[in-house]
Amino acid sequence: MNLQEVFNKFADKPAMSGITAPTEIQCQTLPLALEGRDIIAQSPTGTGKTLAYLLPVFAGIKPDIKSVQAVIIAPTYELASQIAQVARGLAEKTEDVALLIGGADKKRQATTLKAKPLVIVGSLGRISDFVLDKKLSMHHVRTLVFDEADRLFDDKNMLSIQAVIKATLRDRQILLFSATMPNKTVEIAQPLMKEPVRLTIDTLIPKNIRHFYVVIEGRKKAEQLRSIIHNQGIEKALVFVNRPYDIEKTSERLNFHNMPASPLHGNKDKVARKAAMEALRRGKIKALVASDAGSRGLDISGLTHVINLDLPMREKDYIHRAGRCGRAGSDGTVISVVTEGEAETLKKMSKKLKISLEIL
Repeated sequence: MNLQEVFNKFADKPAMSGITAPTEIQCQTLPLALEGRDIIAQSPTGTGKTLAYLLPVFAGIKPDIKSVQAVIIAPTYELASQIAQVARGLAEKTEDVALLIGGADKKRQATTLKAKPLVIVGSLGRISDFVLDKKLSMHHVRTLVFDEADRLFDDKNMLSIQAVIKATLRDRQILLFSATMPNKTVEIAQPLMKEPVRLTIDTLIPKNIRHFYVVIEGRKKAEQLRSIIHNQGIEKALVFVNRPYDIEKTSERLNFHNMPASPLHGNKDKVARKAAMEALRRGKIKALVASDAGSRGLDISGLTHVINLDLPMREKDYIHRAGRCGRAGSDGTVISVVTEGEAETLKKMSKKLKISLEIL
């Protein structure tokens, strides 16, 4: 089965709604994945990485084998939930995909395994727990996917990763995907893989995203934020700050000025985080305020704007922030509110990232 045949096979599935042609990462990944090759793939957020590995996974499913054949692991429960939703949009039956994440009832999750799912999506800790407890059979697993691999392949996770890999077939396939792929991640992962092919999309940030900046005195940033949201007619924005304390403070200031917003803390309980994101999707609020830690793995449909109230500390953080908007080929806008000193830092960052900055 080739790339076009895979797209034709799944063309009518809900997960493919509105998609008419493969993205660059999909074009590069699918032929190799279908051959069973191990892959280390780096591609910007919002370029179609999820389908790049899910399509070959489902193309290779053998329906006569009523057992788990692929496992997809993500660093956060939110990202795992989003992946599971897409996966169910490709599956023949929704029960073919099971979600195993920390914080959820283990007995209830164990019950879902009795339905004999073909694909498991989940968090590393919960999946490794089920494997070690011998409640999840990996004897027929041929494909292991690690999404946002840069957050998974580190010293603290290696025992869990090795336990999961060891439980699978010897001729397994391992796929690593991330928007950024540090050398450290590759060094840790390569010994566990079979002659992996490295794929890198040269464009760090999708070209459908425009980048603006406005120079302001530091103490006037909050006022400028309100002005941007009002004057630009923004309905769905993700506002970034660097200090956890400023998440709540910024959100409160926006609400005080009748601009509905909600804080999005990394340590906020799952129900509250889900409610905040759903409120943005439904238009009940105009903005979510978050830090880099609190935003990783978010996929908010229809998000048009990312606003950097604080400049990201590293280029890789700018990449992850920008990739939250303009997903699936839609237009996106990043606006950075900076002081004169920060403007110089931003310009240097833009050169490294090969993006064009415009004055707002």
